[in-house]
Amino acid sequence: MLLIMMSAAAMMAMAAAPDKDLCAVASQVTQGRACVQSKDGIAISDDANRARQLLGYADAGATRFRTRFNREPLPFAVVETNDGKVAGATLAGLKAAGFGAVLPWLSAAGFQTQIEASVRRAVEAQTAGLSSEAREAVVQQALAQVASKPVPAGRDAGAVPHELGHIWYAEAYWPGQVREGGHYGAPGPDWMDETAAVLMETAEFAADRTKQFGELYNKLRKDRALDKAPDNELVDLPRFFASSHPGVARGKAMVNEIKKGLGDTPQDGIVIRASTGPEAEKFAAVAAQYYLQATLVAEYLIARTGDSAVFARIGAAFGRGETMGQWLANLEPKGQLPRSIAALQADWLRWLDQRFPLEGSKPAA
Repeated sequence: MLLIMMSAAAMMAMAAAPDKDLCAVASQVTQGRACVQSKDGIAISDDANRARQLLGYADAGATRFRTRFNREPLPFAVVETNDGKVAGATLAGLKAAGFGAVLPWLSAAGFQTQIEASVRRAVEAQTAGLSSEAREAVVQQALAQVASKPVPAGRDAGAVPHELGHIWYAEAYWPGQVREGGHYGAPGPDWMDETAAVLMETAEFAADRTKQFGELYNKLRKDRALDKAPDNELVDLPRFFASSHPGVARGKAMVNEIKKGLGDTPQDGIVIRASTGPEAEKFAAVAAQYYLQATLVAEYLIARTGDSAVFARIGAAFGRGETMGQWLANLEPKGQLPRSIAALQADWLRWLDQRFPLEGSKPAA
């Protein structure tokens, strides 16, 4: 899993639109590394081909942001490094040059190094009672297991725009406001923060999450675990709309632990860290259902409103301080979407039954 950490000063930095020759401006702070650009931003790496790959992922996310939110995404700078750090001076230079969304990214080698370090920390903590020789043997066994599981090929294609989506969404509706803890700290509801990021991902990511949700939903139905719906958290929309992101508390604890090993990272810099092991697995398990819910709620809202950019109006409402219930009740057209949370919940359950018909049942027309 990946965690991004930045200081309040870094999150507050704002700038004007970038010059046309984006890489020429960025070269003043990126020390001659490979840089490629598009109309929406730049990607920087030690390798030009890799920079072009990262740029493509970010550009695809920018296109999706326009489609879903009817707004221009902040100009971005994706900066790949082996240590996952963008130092304070570099960050300030990029912000001053007009790149409002700066995203550090780990190279493949850096990702592997950090995963190995994470595994070592976890194993050593669990085997403190063993001799150094015995402990190292367990560490090497664990590292061999990690090495046998390569990073999924499509990870960056979904993860790069996902992380940019958090920044674009927050700055679209609460420009310049400090977000405590980074992600999930925008003034609006957490579910929409996560939904905005999920909407930036590839179609493959969305299809996989939809498949997982359907499998889980039908298993719960077969086990009669939804007989008292919406008591079950998976399908409880009022709870989802009011919830804090379930991974926040665990994520903050992991961030504090990881910060101990950050070394000389400037206070106003930004850093991305990869982590695995028991704590990371617990974080992922807690957060996984939330991502599934965000994916299906987004699909439901589009289906019922007939508007692929309905999130622009929801985001604007949240930016004005409205709740989801207040947005549903206001005078904006909403297609077939019910006008209250209670009615929405009942309609959502009907829609889910149609979306995921049980084996042997007849799909709805």
